[in-house]
Amino acid sequence: MKELSEPRTIVMLGMPFHDVTMDETLDWIARIIKRRTPTYLVTANLDFATQASTDVELQRILIEAELVLCDGTPLVWTSRLTGHPLRERVAGSDLVPRLAERAAREGWRIFLLGGDPASVAKASENLQARHPGLVIAGAYSPPFAPLHEFNHADIASRLREAKPDILLVAFGCPKQEKWIYSHYRETGVPCSIGVGATIDFLAGKVHRAPDWVGRLGLEWVFRMLQEPGRLAGRYAKDIRFLMSQVLRERKAILRKPPESGPADAPAVQDAGDVEILFWKGALIAGTLDQLKAPSCTKPFIIDMSMVSMIDSSGLGHVLRTLRRAWSQGITGCLAAPSEKVLSVFAMTRLDRVLPVADSTTAAHALIRREQAGSLLRPVIDSSEKSMLLLLPQRIMSDNVRDCTASAVAEWQKRPDLRLLRLDLAATTFIDSSGLGFLIRCQRMAAERAGSRLELLHLQPNVRNVIKVSKLEKLLGVEA
Repeated sequence: MKELSEPRTIVMLGMPFHDVTMDETLDWIARIIKRRTPTYLVTANLDFATQASTDVELQRILIEAELVLCDGTPLVWTSRLTGHPLRERVAGSDLVPRLAERAAREGWRIFLLGGDPASVAKASENLQARHPGLVIAGAYSPPFAPLHEFNHADIASRLREAKPDILLVAFGCPKQEKWIYSHYRETGVPCSIGVGATIDFLAGKVHRAPDWVGRLGLEWVFRMLQEPGRLAGRYAKDIRFLMSQVLRERKAILRKPPESGPADAPAVQDAGDVEILFWKGALIAGTLDQLKAPSCTKPFIIDMSMVSMIDSSGLGHVLRTLRRAWSQGITGCLAAPSEKVLSVFAMTRLDRVLPVADSTTAAHALIRREQAGSLLRPVIDSSEKSMLLLLPQRIMSDNVRDCTASAVAEWQKRPDLRLLRLDLAATTFIDSSGLGFLIRCQRMAAERAGSRLELLHLQPNVRNVIKVSKLEKLLGVEA
């Protein structure tokens, strides 16, 4: 297998896309399996972008993905407007058969998760018939339920026992992506991919459009004619979003670079326990290779006060830099972005998920909060019989176990208390695992007679995740 270079990343419609072909994607998956470090891929179509525009958790999931594949000809067309066109559509429904073929040849083990039992069984049978030697390590269809009612421990146990190399999850978007994001580390599966309706295609339950229809970019019309009641409204919403967002981004991103040439050579400053980088000039395709990358040996701050403009390729570089750090457990922060950069962040809605501070001093404070850990220190008020827990900056799959253990321990050692308060003033992001933590605290309080839970100082991102999951009533949050 040839050596693979880091794929080019562009941002459009508020989400990253990696410029890879089908063959490059298969080679990248082979590298992931060889590496054995759990990760996930996303096959994203226009509906993903529409949902991510109002779902901050889904947008963050896309940013942290190993690869975001362009699953839609209209998106390939849209990429041409950025000046950095994607070379090829890589649809999940095309990827899975090619992946099964490669898996049969390489000896990779595949697990199918989701879909109805009959479709999963038929899809497994058809895959093995078409690709002799393919190993289906297992298949499981959990009972249909909201994510917070899943038996996550049981699913993870099944996967650890089966030891697949590839996990294909068919819960539908965004449910499958949220489940994968919350559990891909604990399952130990090297490569997890949400595949949506692909299981139904493989089972013959739903028919794909002819190839010539796909080449014209009209596969969505073919699918809509099969299920007009379910899909017509969704596609109309997607088209409205596409048109409005392209217009929003055109002024901020889809413009020609300045004639001033490449950025000045950036400087690096070592501030002891934090590395500070200075990015200057225009962050566009021709200048990105001149930017100093963080060493990822310590937390870092990127000063963007002297960035004159940023395009879709520059945004992709920022996201790739942060993702690389996050994957290694390193905290990074963008400091003092210029007004032009801030306007682009706002236009793409990336301001909701990027770690941005208005000054270097504020960036240092953000990093200190991030490093504070997940040990929840209680504040007890005996007169009110209450306990206040100050929650960390984020509650996600990588720290939720520690947060839960700390909250449970502090509550259980004080059986006389009747009010559990969670202060989320400093919490800027939670994922579905974080929602599970809040639900666990609610149920823990409810189990004690006369006790209740209060959530204090909800930040917009946290409120968004609760609202999208329709858990306001359960958690006592005003709509």
